[in-house]
Formats: sequence, structure tokens, C-alpha cells
Amino acid sequence: MNGSPIKRPRLLIPLLFVILCAALTVTYWAVFLRGSVSTDDAFVDGDPTSISSKIPGRTTLLSSAEGDSVRPGQLLVRLDDSDLRAQVAQGEAAAELARQSVALAQVNVQKAQEDFDRAATQFRGGIVTQEQYDHARRALDLAQAQAKVAQAQEANAQAQLEVVRTQLQNTEIVAPAGGVIARRWVMPGDIVQPGQPIYTVYDLQDLWITANFEETKLASIRLGSPVEITLTAYPRRKFRGKVILIGAAAASEFSLIPANNASGNFTKVTQRVPVKIELEDVPATSLSAPHRDGISGPTVRLLPGMSAEVKIRIQG
Repeated sequence: MNGSPIKRPRLLIPLLFVILCAALTVTYWAVFLRGSVSTDDAFVDGDPTSISSKIPGRTTLLSSAEGDSVRPGQLLVRLDDSDLRAQVAQGEAAAELARQSVALAQVNVQKAQEDFDRAATQFRGGIVTQEQYDHARRALDLAQAQAKVAQAQEANAQAQLEVVRTQLQNTEIVAPAGGVIARRWVMPGDIVQPGQPIYTVYDLQDLWITANFEETKLASIRLGSPVEITLTAYPRRKFRGKVILIGAAAASEFSLIPANNASGNFTKVTQRVPVKIELEDVPATSLSAPHRDGISGPTVRLLPGMSAEVKIRIQG
């Protein structure tokens, strides 16, 4: 009987601790989790622009480095053009030769026309024979055909010259859009092939959040649903956004080797679908984003690939 009052506090304290933990869990769920879906499989995303060459060549100039800002039309890359300039000179000579051939053919047509007119007049007067008249007519036909061939050769030489001139223009590569260089893939002097990336440029003024939600949560997500975003780089800041796009296919469909479950060895795995979220209070990079209380904080710099956590408020 003397030990009973001592044992009761020992049992009561753990019981109170369990009740307190349960109460805190229920409160957290009711306040923060109820009526929303969330995921930490989210990141800052944007459209990369790949700067590449149309022709093979050796790089002689890379005007920008990683982190540099570029504007539309700015020269970024120059390739060695010595061979193409020689081909241009060769093409111009061939085009001039073709023009002279056309002029010569026109002279021959004119002479053959005069000979035929003279032979026709003499044939009607009985001065020349039918054979001589036929020879003059065939000579005119031959001269006209040769003139057409010369004109076609001139057009072909001019077209080949334009092709080389276009390739010469392609030795200078400009930025198709403005942005910031995120990656330089080659070094000066490297030989690049058509389509090989040289620069990757991101427009940091046009970024969004891509969140990969489990398919079991998609039924609660609607276009325009408000979103609360936390960036790992700024853990004490809360950003607002809204859902602007729900993916048309699961992310696994775009993997290098999509899963094929037709073999019979099937294990069900919950798939994730990308959801595109527009940031509302950080419209552009390098801006001072206000807190929810309206007080400006330090400059926020968003970069593609940054990790984020999102919580979408369920509507209805």
C-alpha cells in the first residue's frame, strides 16, 4: 500500500506524453495537412535553348562564358570559314563562266537564226536545195537547245554559289532568344558536328515549378488551385502560385526505357504525373520577393533545377 502512490505518477507521465503527441499530430493534420495535397518531388523548371551548329567546323570564337547574359541576335560562336571562302571564290568563278557561256550561246542562236532566214528566202526562190534548207533549220534548233543548256548551267552554278554563301553565313551562330548561359559544352578549337550542343541558354525571366504528384492525388488537383511553395534555397520564405497545367501522361512514359508489363512479371508501382505551377509573387528572377506580410526580403534568385516543396489547396 505504501508503494501505490509512487507508481501512479510513473504511469501517468508516459500516458500524458502519449496523449500530448497524439493531440499535436491531430492538430498538425487539421491545420496544415487537411484539405491539401503535397509533395517534395518538385523543382524549378524552365525551357532550355540549345545553341548548336548547322554545319561541321572548328570553333574559332566562343564569345560568352557560363553565367553570362545574352540578348537575341548576339554573336555567340564563330566557326573557321577559310574553306568556305575558297569555295565561294570557286563558285563565283564558275558562275561567271556559266554567264559567259550563255552569252556565247545567244550569239550562236542569233547567227543560226540569220542563216535560217537567209536559207528560207533562197529556198523559196529556188536557189538552194531542200537539203541545205533542212541543215539550216537543224542548226537553228541545235543552237537554241545549246542556249537552254547554258542557261540551266548558269542557274545551277548560281544555286551552288548561294548554298556555299549560306553555309558561310552559318559559320556565325547568334542567340535565337535572350537568357543566361547555363552550360558551355565545347572549348575554342573543338570541332563540332551539326546539331551538337555548344551552349545551353535558360530564360530566367520565364520559370515555373514542376511537381511530380502521385496518381492517387490527382483527383483532388484542379487547374487554378492555389499552391504554397517552399524552396530549399529559401526555407524561411513562402511563395504563392497556382496550377496551370496537369500533365497528359505519367513521367515514366518519357523515360529512356519505358516499363513494359506485358511479360507477366508485374509489380504495381504508383506512378507520378507532372503538374506545372506558376509562381505568382516572384514573376522574374533577381527580384525582391515580398513576404506575405508585405515586407520585402532579400533578393530571390531562381535557377532551373532548384528543389522545392509544394502544397496544393484542395478546392471542393
